[in-house]
Amino acid sequence: MDLSPYGFVAGAAPGLISLLRTMLGVRRVMSEARDIARGHGELLDFHSSENQSYDFMFNPQNFIKPGDGPGVRSGKNLLLSHRDKVWRRYWTGFILVLLGVPFGLLMATCGEYLLGRPW
Repeated sequence: MDLSPYGFVAGAAPGLISLLRTMLGVRRVMSEARDIARGHGELLDFHSSENQSYDFMFNPQNFIKPGDGPGVRSGKNLLLSHRDKVWRRYWTGFILVLLGVPFGLLMATCGEYLLGRPW
């Protein structure tokens, strides 16, 4: 039995779990931002413009538009306050996957060698 797929999955799992938790956290903050805007009687829709997500991650100075109302502005400010943490967590997850996969494959290869099936 080849242990390489198990090593690959076991090595990538911590980074993938970290990335998934980050995505779910961003989704939760987006929901809070929508609720803030809704509380002011406004609509904050991230899918109304194709640039919303791009501006949030890569172009934050253009994320808040001049025509945004006070509710939308406070919701977007909430999102921008979490932006640095989101980037840090994405990079951490990426690095965990990048380092975890070779480590998991190495451990699987060592396990196969110890079990008497070297290749």
